[in-house]
Amino acid sequence: MLGRRTLPWERRLADGTPWLALLVVRADEGKIVDGTLQGLVGSGVVAALAANQPVDPNRPVRGLQIKDLATFRALLPGRADVALLTHVRRVNLADTALAGADDDGWFSVVTANRLPLAGSGPTSWTACLVSLEAREDAWSTTTGTPPTLVVLASWKFVTSSTGGTFERLAADLDVAAFGEPAAGAAPVLRPDGVVPLAGTARDGGPTAVGYRPPLLGPGTGATDDVTDAAAYELGRLLAAADGRFIREVVGWHRAAEATARSADTAARRATVVRDYLAGGARAQARRAALAGETAETLGYAPADVPETDGRQPQPLLAQALADRLFARTGQADLWQAPPQAAEAARTISSEEGERS
Repeated sequence: MLGRRTLPWERRLADGTPWLALLVVRADEGKIVDGTLQGLVGSGVVAALAANQPVDPNRPVRGLQIKDLATFRALLPGRADVALLTHVRRVNLADTALAGADDDGWFSVVTANRLPLAGSGPTSWTACLVSLEAREDAWSTTTGTPPTLVVLASWKFVTSSTGGTFERLAADLDVAAFGEPAAGAAPVLRPDGVVPLAGTARDGGPTAVGYRPPLLGPGTGATDDVTDAAAYELGRLLAAADGRFIREVVGWHRAAEATARSADTAARRATVVRDYLAGGARAQARRAALAGETAETLGYAPADVPETDGRQPQPLLAQALADRLFARTGQADLWQAPPQAAEAARTISSEEGERS
């Protein structure tokens, strides 16, 4: 797994084949040697590399040497298979060891075409990430010594002859991991497969509850079944531990609240304008008093309010200040102003208008 998603395709062979491959080599099939670039791959390959980018032929590198050409042919994937063994993957970095080394979750993956098998005893293997750049000869060589491939990274491991397969691990499981119940003790499982547990009732007193395995359906027992509740709570805890999920939930809340607030603000401003259309002399006096206020303060320009007849207007200033307060509260509060606070402010605004 490589940190840069484009790395396997940043250098390619003439037909577009990726330049990276992963070979799994048994200890008796090949070895890693040290030397200079030109000494291991030859002057022809160095010249082909230098045609794309300047290289130092005396640069120290490591190379993979396979014992014979037949083994090399068996280990090297086909030219068309190299592209199929290379892909890109995106993972969730929350609670992973990779969280500190990457910020977007995108990785490129180079896969081997061979699975190491256990032999009669412990077997040593070496996984080698090799460069195929300018190595068309890796597939064209038919006689002589197999080409030496430059090793970019490698690691060794050992397979055991004592097992390690899923079948062997499953066969070695201890189905009685908790041991047999003590003499006279209640069994761990009830006859219906439910695990009895001590719980707390709604009134705070002790009670008995049951927890069933995931493959056992709900029963008809008298005790409360807490399986679904436990799964629900586990899901909530896993969601709370996922930073990306929490950010998306907060964003969804903000978008929904912003939509509702926009619709509510538009309706309240329409009410203010309608009330002013029904206003009169006092509306004109108040309009003149507010002439020095800015549209930024009121939410709209005072000059846009038309002159009307002599009926009593609603309190524009209180409504405008309430609008301004709600807007600022929404910017400061992560979850926006609660609806109860908005309703209380509108009630106070209406009472002030009636007294005026």
